[in-house]
Amino acid sequence: MDRLEHLHVLRGALEGAALDLPTPGAPVGERERSRALRRLGDHLIPRLADAEAPLLAVIGGSTGAGKSTVLNSLVGARVSASSAIRPTTRRPLLVHRAPDAGWFQAQRILPGLPRERVEPGASASEPLAGGTPALEVREVGTLPRGMALLDAPDLDSVVEGNRSLARQLLDAADLWVFVTTAARYADAVPWEVLGQAAQRDIAVAVVLNRVPTGTMDEVAADLHRLMTVHGIGDAPLVGIEEQPLVGGLLPAEAVGPLRAWLEGLGADSHTRAEVARRTLAGSVRQVVAGVHVVEDALGEHDAALRTAGTHLEEAVEASLERLAVSTGDGTLLRGEVLARWQEVIGAADFTRRLGQGVSHLRDRLTAALRGKPAPVAPVEDALEAGLASLLREEFSRVREDAAATWVREPATVALVRAAAPADPTELDRRSVEITRGWQAELLVLVRTQGGSRRTTARVLAVGTNLVGVSLMVVIFASTGGLTGAEVGVAGATAAVAQKLLEVVFGDQAVRTLATRARAMLLERARTALEEEVSPLRDALPPASDRAVLARARGDVESDWGLR
Repeated sequence: MDRLEHLHVLRGALEGAALDLPTPGAPVGERERSRALRRLGDHLIPRLADAEAPLLAVIGGSTGAGKSTVLNSLVGARVSASSAIRPTTRRPLLVHRAPDAGWFQAQRILPGLPRERVEPGASASEPLAGGTPALEVREVGTLPRGMALLDAPDLDSVVEGNRSLARQLLDAADLWVFVTTAARYADAVPWEVLGQAAQRDIAVAVVLNRVPTGTMDEVAADLHRLMTVHGIGDAPLVGIEEQPLVGGLLPAEAVGPLRAWLEGLGADSHTRAEVARRTLAGSVRQVVAGVHVVEDALGEHDAALRTAGTHLEEAVEASLERLAVSTGDGTLLRGEVLARWQEVIGAADFTRRLGQGVSHLRDRLTAALRGKPAPVAPVEDALEAGLASLLREEFSRVREDAAATWVREPATVALVRAAAPADPTELDRRSVEITRGWQAELLVLVRTQGGSRRTTARVLAVGTNLVGVSLMVVIFASTGGLTGAEVGVAGATAAVAQKLLEVVFGDQAVRTLATRARAMLLERARTALEEEVSPLRDALPPASDRAVLARARGDVESDWGLR
């Protein structure tokens, strides 16, 4: 690809480089991105595509400096409105020679501004009261050859939109004519802009207007000193003394040096091309510098995305860890579960009976194998209620914990407010659904474990549900979450369930069953927890493709020798 194509690619990459999170660097990054896009669209791409186009000189300056008067005096007619009311120039005016009309009819430059063409000879338009600025376009036969002039709003206008538009127009220029006065030449804002002219290496002329009689040498010398300090000491300085206007115009000799400078730059295609090349190179440097800022802001943006994603993952992992502890510390074997399980085993004092040896358990199993399995529905219901309650608590908490970490980060606090809140009814439904789904899966696991006919017969004889309940008791059993008398009861409860399973499946198989069943529960819990934080995850914007922007910027740097 050539230089022009690379600039198009860079513009596309910048258009896709959205800074959606309010990170500390986002405002500066977005400002540089917008400015780089304007420079590419308003000046670089159209100028590189049409190297033979007339030069565009933007006339800018401070409020009340007389920019419009200087423009009118250059062309010998009142084409731009001038007034003592501030601000005067509220919409830009572009004047061009008739043979150059083709260059300015379409949206070749400043494509974001609507055009309003004014017929030759019409009086100066009144300033707009507000709204979207339009670019007024006029034909003027007295312009220097190869040159178009653009009268811009005040750089230090009291209207923010005017200030912004003035800078946009200056960015689109091939050269600048800066107009100031003896009373305003030391103001800070204009020198900030002129400093950028030096960085951009753009051709610039400074007009010192309205200089009191007898003070020209003194004021001009001080102004030239400031020009040197700001890197434009070689720029021509045109001084104009305070004097009466004739028909709203300065005498031709007052603006003669400025007109001669413009005529010299636009006189032949070679000189115009050299001016355009110099300005293009400086503009590309500034665009590339701005892209580096955008890339840094994108890096910060993506780091904030990663941090937010990590917070979600940490919240899910913390919930899983709590569930792993809560489903194994005996908490789920409290109260109702213990009472119902004792009924299933058939002895309120089964702890004492268990001490008599395995024979008692064998007797119970023998009865079960003869078709007398104990009813286990109450135990299943109690376990289901306890597990569903535990899951519901974690499903609610995981979103709260994740949101709490996001609220502490400026980049993500607004996303928490935008995300849909958790639905309590949905939390209840999901916790019950997960519990019942796991219980059903557990029964399938019990029926298929071992695979031998003998094992299958034992499971069927004892009762699949009883074996399943025993497995849940073993999984949930630990004395860590219990106190007082419950400790001994729960321990004996787990021991009975463990021995029942060992008789049916064997010692090693029981450990395998418990491990797998526990893993199935936590896997279902993980899926549900991920769904609970998904509204927050969905609120995150996509990561930027910094690599695309970096490649596009690198190609432009290579084209222009900036590496």
